[in-house]
Amino acid sequence: MTSFHSGTTWVQEIVWQIFNEGQVKSTYFRERVPFLEWAHHPRAEHAEINTLPSPRILKSHLPYNIIPKSTNEDSKCKYIYVARNPKDVAVSYFKFATSLGRYKGPWEFYVKLFVEGNGKFIYAFRL
Repeated sequence: MTSFHSGTTWVQEIVWQIFNEGQVKSTYFRERVPFLEWAHHPRAEHAEINTLPSPRILKSHLPYNIIPKSTNEDSKCKYIYVARNPKDVAVSYFKFATSLGRYKGPWEFYVKLFVEGNGKFIYAFRL
């Protein structure tokens, strides 16, 4: 089952503020904390990861076993893993998908798709 909005946005904002002495920025958070997966995408709107100031804060939905690891002890990466109750994820994702007009079906049908692991289908589904 894939979930896209499970509290990671809150965590990336909190971590960014910790590293920036509590500053509040109106800059879109994806510019401050880019997705690792999109770093080398040809249409990416943010800077190359290697040009970001250190320490870099990146967000990823990749499994831990394939995320790049540190090459030495001096630059050891730190990871924050966000896990959430699947029931909460389902409600959050339903509200997100309906607010964008990506899903216009009933809750009952949505839950059936979600439980079956058809999250990508839900996001693209339009009635």
